[in-house]
Amino acid sequence: MKLTFKTLLASSALVFASASSQAALLSINFSTDANAEANFLSSLAGTKATETFNSLGGAYESIGSGDQNKWENRNSVFNTAVGTFKLITPGQTAGNPHNDQLMIESSKTGEFGRQSLASNNKDFWLDSNDAELVTWTFGAPLTGSFNAFGFYISDATDQGATLTLKFTDGTSTQVTIPAFSSNGNVGYVTIKSDENILGGVLEFINSNNHDGWGIDDVTVGTVPEPSTLLLMGLGLLGLGAARRRNAA
Repeated sequence: MKLTFKTLLASSALVFASASSQAALLSINFSTDANAEANFLSSLAGTKATETFNSLGGAYESIGSGDQNKWENRNSVFNTAVGTFKLITPGQTAGNPHNDQLMIESSKTGEFGRQSLASNNKDFWLDSNDAELVTWTFGAPLTGSFNAFGFYISDATDQGATLTLKFTDGTSTQVTIPAFSSNGNVGYVTIKSDENILGGVLEFINSNNHDGWGIDDVTVGTVPEPSTLLLMGLGLLGLGAARRRNAA
């Protein structure tokens, strides 16, 4: 994916009270930095799962001119390597013959400002097709054993998201992710928790049924707990001290 980024849009770290004595820390970052995805991937430890949507195309159709008359695949539900994406509430009907279905798109099919997600006509993305509500239900293979995820999102001008996560202590937390502001934008979103995510649904709520968004290169995985990193640091310090004593 060939992308050029210049500025950091926004970032925040939020602490939410839970039913237990320990609160869950959730950090949210929206970035247009060129290294945003690489930085996120380098922070993960162990197994991770990534969905590029490239294997979900191959059923190219064209029923006329215009971006909404061409697609690589279409369905109301797509089961992927990171869970299930489902169109819940359709958007506009004018000039959109399949407004009740999500689309797999490419640079060949196009889709109103979302083409920046594709580096060539074999690089696909998942498109909301201007839906008012799309859900992402987290699923295999890392259900219950991941605490972070990241993805590219494009043209999210009027699009926000309500995030509901069920943490390991049995509580739920809702987070509203503010929308990007410029038309045709591309940014990388990362969300990290200090507790494993047992299950959850990310809702993409579009405030305007004439505008949509595209999503690509979705990765879920695990970032080491701060306590683990601290212990590793103390262990390295101990090794250093032992070596100095032996050298003396």
